[in-house]
Amino acid sequence: MKPLLFSPSESLCASRRDILRLAGAGSAGLATLAATGCTGEAAPKAEAQTAATAASSIAILSSNENPFGPFPKAMEAMKAEVAGVNRYSYGSLIGFGEKVAELEGVAPEEVLVTNGSSPILGLFGMWAAKQEGALLTSMATYEAVPRTTEHFGGEVIYTPLDSEMGIDLDAMAERMGPDISSVYICNPNNPTGRTVDAAKLKSFAEEASKTAMVFIDEAYLEMSDDYPNNTMKSLVSDGKNVIVCRTFSKLYGLAGQRLGYAVMPAEMVTWMRQSGQLSSVNHLGLIAGTASLEDSAGFDEMRAKNIRGREKLIAMAADLGRPIAPKPQGSFIYMDTGMDHAVFAEEMAKLNVRVVGRTWPGYDSWTRLCVGFDREIEACHEAARVVLSKA
Repeated sequence: MKPLLFSPSESLCASRRDILRLAGAGSAGLATLAATGCTGEAAPKAEAQTAATAASSIAILSSNENPFGPFPKAMEAMKAEVAGVNRYSYGSLIGFGEKVAELEGVAPEEVLVTNGSSPILGLFGMWAAKQEGALLTSMATYEAVPRTTEHFGGEVIYTPLDSEMGIDLDAMAERMGPDISSVYICNPNNPTGRTVDAAKLKSFAEEASKTAMVFIDEAYLEMSDDYPNNTMKSLVSDGKNVIVCRTFSKLYGLAGQRLGYAVMPAEMVTWMRQSGQLSSVNHLGLIAGTASLEDSAGFDEMRAKNIRGREKLIAMAADLGRPIAPKPQGSFIYMDTGMDHAVFAEEMAKLNVRVVGRTWPGYDSWTRLCVGFDREIEACHEAARVVLSKA
């Protein structure tokens, strides 16, 4: 394996000052920084997503959650294990990590399991800020890593999207150089939903990882048409300086249970574990995650539901006559409303439809619309028709 791209003399542990800064980052610490992206706007107030909320008159198309809930086997497993939550999760954590290692074709020491993927994203952003070079990423992408890097004083270089609103790997490859020490790519990209060609991404990552640590965020990859052929996990087993991150908050329907993992060089796992930011992982989340990985029928059914919901969103945008980022592959679409995004969100809220009330630089009229229940998508369709007719 190539040596890890930080000095061996650098302390593996984050300093106490870093820990305190991380705890206060943004407004509510690392989890908030990673989850909201710290776009400069106030983070939305947390609201309990209960069955009662789902059955209310509010249509929720804002949060990239899975509206259909966990897999059946995951729910059964959690119910059976409720009495065991008084114990720490060390045993189930080891078992889950070993299962992930086998699934991804890596060694157990190359797996890091956390409460959702947010801690991994945030810690990588902090690690990137500690390097001598800059972080390279794309415009209009998930903000957790670049915003954390900027928060800790690191430099971030953004390349523009290509003509089809995809991550421009050619532009990123051209910008690579000795002043770049880390790279972040979200694939499929959030908010545009676009994937990059698997062969091209692999070639880029292999070359870039010779001089930089490459982080590939595959939060939505299970919903892409070419899954699992487009995962980059083999680069880790091949010994490249690559991190591949996954979450159970999306397709697996476990956003409230907080479970995520990444496969990466063992030295980076050690650095993250010794950072002082990680703790015992949610026991029921591990139980549900283990059951989900064993529920192939549940996986196929949930994948089909989310893809069907995405197709309904695409059809909705077409009926409204609004352009979208082409060929979305996540659980959402990115639509040009033709009006200020904040005004659109405010007017939609008046009609009991919740959409993203923020945007990305350069895309002030664009908004992300996430898969919901059929009735929620229909409510969004009708509300958007009313709002857009007044624009």
